[in-house]
Amino acid sequence: RDFAGSGVVHAIGGTVGLMGAWLVGPRIGRFNKDGTPNQFKGHNLVYVVTGTFILFFGWFGFNPGSTLAATDLRISVVAVNTFLAGVTGAVVAIHLSIMRTGKADIIAACNGALAGLVAITAPCAYVAPWAAVVIGAIAPFVQQAAGRFVERVLKVDDVVGAFGVHAGAGLWGLLAVGIFADGTYGGVSGLVT
Repeated sequence: RDFAGSGVVHAIGGTVGLMGAWLVGPRIGRFNKDGTPNQFKGHNLVYVVTGTFILFFGWFGFNPGSTLAATDLRISVVAVNTFLAGVTGAVVAIHLSIMRTGKADIIAACNGALAGLVAITAPCAYVAPWAAVVIGAIAPFVQQAAGRFVERVLKVDDVVGAFGVHAGAGLWGLLAVGIFADGTYGGVSGLVT
């Protein structure tokens, strides 16, 4: 079960985005002659954060709206789970960047929040809030690993990290349904009930 589209929207969209980036090719100077990647710093972090806030806010129409009726009281659980996973993804991503570099990286936090939101999109109606926190906490790990794989192994210039955020976290969200669904909605039960 994919309640609001981790698989059908995000995993497919992230994979198509990867194929598009592969077809277009890397930006000039992105990879050295030996294949090692060069990092290009974002030039307007205000836009990055603003865009992330707009997406985060929009997710509250997307996930709870997938109940198809505001009279379905599960809408409140979906909204809470969406918030918890997104915030947890941002916090974990910040801690990962601090552990790696000694500094908080706002772009990592934004991508972590989006990864948490993508990951909770499939299981948002089927899991308890504690599971939403766990799902959101694992999402940045999956997102960053997928991003490194695309950059270092596939040598594709995924400018905005769409594959990691959408395909990686989307696939994690699909798996999370089968792991964390508690059976309280829609008759969907996972391994941890």
